[in-house]
Amino acid sequence: MKCFLNKLFLTAILFSLLSVSVTAQKYVQTIRGTVFEKNARESLPGANIVVQAGEKQWGAVSDEKGEFVVENVPVGRCHVRVSMIGFTPYVSNNLLVYSGKETVLEVALEENIQELDEVTVTPEIDKEQPLNRFAVVSARMLSSEEADRYAGSWSDPARMVANLAGVAAANDSRNDIIIRGNSPTGLLWRLDGFDIPNPNHFGALGGTGGPIGMLNNNQLANSDFYSGAFPAEFGNATSGVFDMQLRNGNNRKHEFLASMGFNGAELGAEGPLSKKTGASYMINGRYSFLEILEAMGVQIAGAGGAVPKYQDLCAKINLPLRRGNLSLITLLGANRIHQQPDMSDESPTDWAPGDQGADVTTRNRQLFTGVNHTHRFNTTTRLENRLSYQYFGQNLRQTMLAYPTQENVGEITGETTEGQLNYNASLHHRAGSRSSLQAGAGANLYMTGLKNVHRGTTLHDYDGQSVLLKAYAQWQYRFSDVLGMTPGVYGQLYTLNSDYSVEPRIGFKWDLSPASSLSWGGGLFSQLQPRQVYFYEENGVVKNKNLEMSKSAQIVLGYNQKLGKGMHLKTELYYQHLYNIPVIPDTPEESILNFGDDFYNSWDYIFVNEGTGRNYGIEMTLEKFFSRHYYFLLTASLYDSKYRGYDRVERNSKFAGNYAVNALAGYEWNVRSHLLSVNLKGACMGGKRFLPMTMEHEGLDVIYDYTQAYRQHLPAYFRVDLNVNMKCNYKRFSLEWYFEVNNLTNHQNVWMKYYNAGRQKEEFVYQYGFMPIGGCRIYF
Repeated sequence: MKCFLNKLFLTAILFSLLSVSVTAQKYVQTIRGTVFEKNARESLPGANIVVQAGEKQWGAVSDEKGEFVVENVPVGRCHVRVSMIGFTPYVSNNLLVYSGKETVLEVALEENIQELDEVTVTPEIDKEQPLNRFAVVSARMLSSEEADRYAGSWSDPARMVANLAGVAAANDSRNDIIIRGNSPTGLLWRLDGFDIPNPNHFGALGGTGGPIGMLNNNQLANSDFYSGAFPAEFGNATSGVFDMQLRNGNNRKHEFLASMGFNGAELGAEGPLSKKTGASYMINGRYSFLEILEAMGVQIAGAGGAVPKYQDLCAKINLPLRRGNLSLITLLGANRIHQQPDMSDESPTDWAPGDQGADVTTRNRQLFTGVNHTHRFNTTTRLENRLSYQYFGQNLRQTMLAYPTQENVGEITGETTEGQLNYNASLHHRAGSRSSLQAGAGANLYMTGLKNVHRGTTLHDYDGQSVLLKAYAQWQYRFSDVLGMTPGVYGQLYTLNSDYSVEPRIGFKWDLSPASSLSWGGGLFSQLQPRQVYFYEENGVVKNKNLEMSKSAQIVLGYNQKLGKGMHLKTELYYQHLYNIPVIPDTPEESILNFGDDFYNSWDYIFVNEGTGRNYGIEMTLEKFFSRHYYFLLTASLYDSKYRGYDRVERNSKFAGNYAVNALAGYEWNVRSHLLSVNLKGACMGGKRFLPMTMEHEGLDVIYDYTQAYRQHLPAYFRVDLNVNMKCNYKRFSLEWYFEVNNLTNHQNVWMKYYNAGRQKEEFVYQYGFMPIGGCRIYF
């Protein structure tokens, strides 16, 4: 079936190429947008807009609402410049215009420091800078259109950031974001300013990753990714922040999309709710592609016949108000999988009498919904209020079957549920052209239910509530156009055990010249433990209720050098000291710093806050943004990650891969009104460290050799991906085809090492081999 689909995708691409020869007409489309002041988000009338495509130019001026329209722009690439006296110009080069979809821009202009009569021509906004001007180190804007070029990303935002410096991703089956040797649990996910639960299918409470993302790149606007030393507005995280933004739907025209591919079958719609007020909607739904094939009677090959089944929906409503804005977002997801051991005579496993295999069924449900109200008091001050509810539920049943009778010899059942009701308020004030202030406060109400039974022994049986109170304040002061600082403080209090943390942070940035800059940042950071850690029970007694937050002190030094238009070289040095880390007295060699990157994370231990750790390294990025038909991105990280358990012995952490190198490049051809692009990616990084297994085993429980904890690592990870993409423009619709080969060289990357009882030796389990996939998408 896979071969048939791949042939179908290739045939469709060839058909599209052939159609180019008979398509001589040049199609046009509209570019619209809104111009507003960056801090107060006040509309800016009178801004000048210039669109350039080839030798031709089109112009417009924003109206009293800050809106502009430029019609009859040829499809393909164009350049947009928005300028206004007293503000730094906004420039978007190589903007892609489709025939089947209007291009809608939201342009935020930042005020210059000089008085109006002193303003001269100022530099264009650098694409390597984050959207958040309070971030001066370890921050990168992720352009949705640019990042979607990256081969091997599957339109998954988490897999896209895996190409950035400081991020390691050596697991094909999951998209965990492992930053600078930290556990992936240290990451904070945000969406439109809301803290959100793990936005991945087949995830777990306390985890941040999974095999399939619930958010699709085509719904995202430009977003920021932070790999450390982030501003004070972000809290309850120690490794990084992915601050994603949903774009608004088209508020003038109804538009639709349909797609079919490896990630699933997707339908989407967007358009105006009221053309008078500018209200809009956007909604996308997706259904598992493999589940559709199974329903059609196609036999799906997989481990134990397991077919991942999932559905998700993401929607946004945006309502402009006279003095502000009201938006509502919703994210829904459901997934299930049933995996059985193959104990038939044709099984490739060498089963021996008495061996046991696991029959596992997992079901997850997720919900997030939030409302954000923004009120502008005047042109310098706005207040944002966010209220949200989120829910996560997981049911797990694992039955151990004995070979060859398949008798039930043990069972694990678990039910995890957690609802969260969150409120946050933030005040944004611009005190002149040099100074901006932000302050906010909020509360998270956790409603947690845990029930876990292991072979008749109850590990969790809890149903209760706890509250996290939090507040922050931060200040940006620009001494001049070339020198600024961003001090701030964040604090949080967990009412379950009255544990609290106060975290000062600061950053400096100095533009040494128009082509170079130096930045420095640091501070303190903390994070709660996963709720199931606090509520672990033995003999009916909760053991970890008084466990404190994990903490991290971080410092980063960065240097950025422009190497011509659209190209730069960035270097960062960092050091992180981790303390107050939970460790396990009964397993003194272990630490919670090694948890969180698996489908099933066991937190069932008695912990104490007596562990430490440290991460340090250097990162380099050489990047040329897309122009003159091509781009490239080279990232390299050299780092180390250490920890000390209860025994105070320093060891390599599980995530100490020590190095990671990524190389990406692509070229695009203009073919009449169509675009053909070829993208290539290569990744090489150190193998993940692991706990070796001893040769003896006891039924269900695997026995690990902790005397050798994380000394060994798996072989180095190496993978090459190729992506071919064709964007075809027609009069009333656009068609996009892609064909991708993951692991082009069929390199055998190791996923894990396990003990084969039948053969009585340790063996490797390998990751994906040569894997061709494809898909198509239509906009109309």
